[in-house]
Amino acid sequence: MEIQQIVEQNPWWEDKEKIKEDEKVKEALSKKHPLFFEFKEGNFLIVGPRQVGKTTFLKLAIKNLIERRVDPKRLIYFSCEPLKDFNEIIEIVRFSDTLLPGKKYFFFDEITFVKDWQKAIKYILDSSLKKEKTFYISGSSSLALKKETFPGRDLKRIDFLPLSFKKFCQVFGSKNLKKKIEEKEIKRIEIKKIFQRAKEFLFFFKEISFLFEKYLKCGGFPRSMYELMEEGKIREETYEIYWNWLISDIAKIERSERISRAILMALLKNYGTKFSLNSVAKEMEIGSHVTVREYLEILEELFVLRNIFPFDFSKKTEVFRKMRKVYFIDPFLFSVFKKILTKRSVEEKEIPLIVEGIVAEHLIRKFKNVFYLSFRKEVDFFIESCGIEVKWQSKLTPKDFPKIDLKQKILLSKSDFQFFEKEKILILPVSVFLIII
Repeated sequence: MEIQQIVEQNPWWEDKEKIKEDEKVKEALSKKHPLFFEFKEGNFLIVGPRQVGKTTFLKLAIKNLIERRVDPKRLIYFSCEPLKDFNEIIEIVRFSDTLLPGKKYFFFDEITFVKDWQKAIKYILDSSLKKEKTFYISGSSSLALKKETFPGRDLKRIDFLPLSFKKFCQVFGSKNLKKKIEEKEIKRIEIKKIFQRAKEFLFFFKEISFLFEKYLKCGGFPRSMYELMEEGKIREETYEIYWNWLISDIAKIERSERISRAILMALLKNYGTKFSLNSVAKEMEIGSHVTVREYLEILEELFVLRNIFPFDFSKKTEVFRKMRKVYFIDPFLFSVFKKILTKRSVEEKEIPLIVEGIVAEHLIRKFKNVFYLSFRKEVDFFIESCGIEVKWQSKLTPKDFPKIDLKQKILLSKSDFQFFEKEKILILPVSVFLIII
């Protein structure tokens, strides 16, 4: 390891003001609506897809510490792409102790470029090297990074994902809307409480609807959302950048781009509807349903999509062998795959499906265990004894909810809002629901 490689990546050692000249920091601070992150003490493994802002997060953390009067020489950032061996990670930590003893903060970026990187981190955390040190470790959403848990070691995992609609509103919304969002949060599905809270947001409904319309197009990835919200249009090259991220990760784990394309094409055709693995294998001429299942699991590990399975009331659990539904983790990915794979833009008839996917991702992030119900009638989502049906339309009535006996029912509309206490059904706009929960 050459000392020069470390010094070049830490210009703030020479002059603390140079953190403001960092390209990621300058870009973040140049936004009219800047993203703010909460920085905590502790060791963190930051897991998430590419192009989601992990490097920017690390650089802003360094800036934050400098502003809190931490000695800049105690802040060590290193992009791990040039490293060839996991021992070089250990070398960097050891070198820092010879350079300057005492408390230090390490920011290892894109650590998954280094083969067997886990060995280095485990060695450091299990040895005296960890004394008086804090570690922020990030990497792209490779399988190795997401599955690594470091049991028994002081290292917490952060899922660094595209912004939810709620956070999107906290960035681009008006001052009054932001203040209202921050007042309180409903943590459980209780339709009476949701109804009361929702009434407070009806005064902001015009603004919320406008923001939701934008979110449908750009999602919560920083690049696409800032291009649309601050420049007025998402650049064509941006779609290619997100596609190349996925194909790069697929290549790294030695899987087929052709099969990935075929499966993503099938998902666009079956988006939001239940399907079997055999039907996709047959339709896309993929050798076996086992291959389809493997790729769906890989795409989930790579933070591209979510698999949702039906709930079995008799067994009180999900049923993996039955047909599943699949949604992308961010609405912008639907646009990316549609444009790259079909050379067409999103059509109006696909908007309700994208909306359903946004609700799915929101529920999964909040509650983790989300299912769908499938009897004579199907209910989009089931969670905490509550059925949630998404209908991207107006003029809804209780009859629009499938006839299934549930303790609570929520019908998510385009703009309707009404509480039918006797029928245990709450009808409210999707956009308001996403902000409340």
